[in-house]
Amino acid sequence: MNLAPRSFDLVLGGKTTVENTAVVLGGRDAVYRRWSQGSPEERADALVGALKLGAEGLTLVQQATQDHCPVVRRRACQLLWTREKADSYWLMDHLVTLAGHTKAVSGIALHQGGNLMISCGYDRTIRIWERSTGKLLHKCKDHTDLVTAIVLSPDQRTLISASRDRTIRVWDIETGILERTITGHSGYVNSVAITPDGTTIVTGSQDSTIKLWQLSTGTELQTIKAHTNLVNAVALSPDGKTIVSCSWNTMIRVWDRETGQLRWEFVGHSARVWAFALSHCGQYLFSGSRDRTIKIWDLQRGQLVQELEGHKGEVRSILITPDDRYLISASFREIKIWDLQQNRDIHTLRGHLDVINTLAFDADRMLLASGGDDHTIQLWGIPGNF
Repeated sequence: MNLAPRSFDLVLGGKTTVENTAVVLGGRDAVYRRWSQGSPEERADALVGALKLGAEGLTLVQQATQDHCPVVRRRACQLLWTREKADSYWLMDHLVTLAGHTKAVSGIALHQGGNLMISCGYDRTIRIWERSTGKLLHKCKDHTDLVTAIVLSPDQRTLISASRDRTIRVWDIETGILERTITGHSGYVNSVAITPDGTTIVTGSQDSTIKLWQLSTGTELQTIKAHTNLVNAVALSPDGKTIVSCSWNTMIRVWDRETGQLRWEFVGHSARVWAFALSHCGQYLFSGSRDRTIKIWDLQRGQLVQELEGHKGEVRSILITPDDRYLISASFREIKIWDLQQNRDIHTLRGHLDVINTLAFDADRMLLASGGDDHTIQLWGIPGNF
């Protein structure tokens, strides 16, 4: 049989009327013809074929993530995300803006494996959103002063909030109903964390103490006189055995949760420390500061091992991806994604109009949420995958 193309055969992207006996040609030339001459939809479809062309086609798809056409960009990002999720952080882009808070957004939590997002702010409210639609489901207004921080329980059913009204409050996230109010701090409650088993709350306060509370009853379990000034932030190690705290000075302290004894005292930042994150392996502590740097500390050896520079403003929030490969940090108007194997930033996200105070991440869905002084929540992810 003679398969040489005839004048009416369809070459991918062609416009000639096709006879019933015409042959559809594929391969490299067909992909590039559709890519260069097709409609936006045809150009996007050509990328599917491009991935079958080896390294050359992969390069084309990578370049398409910067294409002028949104349809093409989304398809390119989707294909690369599906192909190799672990190395797709550089594909993240702005997805949607959620407005509702009337003052700065101070905390965000993402329901892991679900469709809820919770935010808190200086407008004294906690808001529960349906993240797929942006619909506000509940607005909780029981706090009498600005809400400083929130955390979800490991079973994703309970929300714990901290406030300048000196209370810790416990909420049912499905209904938005207040279940319990915990009191005991004599100053603002600035930060809150919860142990991996979901039984114990850890808070840091303006009264210079760290307190541990039983979640189910609100009973105070332990008080650690942590600093000579207010406790600005607290964090827990993945096994729940170590507490990290910082104050308005540059000092970071590491505590044994069970005994309340000081294990390490880290001094290295030249300005106030704002944020912490601990590696999931439990070995490293990451701290973000007003001095615009991120420092990496070894919790086993008790020493500074690395410093990351690149932000133009103070570092206000930090999180680590579940594989401990990437760090995500927030500063003035920008979010940076760092490759910790290479110790460099690989991607910058911009969209906020002021300081970004908080970050939350759903790794399974590759969804990042941020909240800032511009009163907005921004969602980031793989275009077309939201």
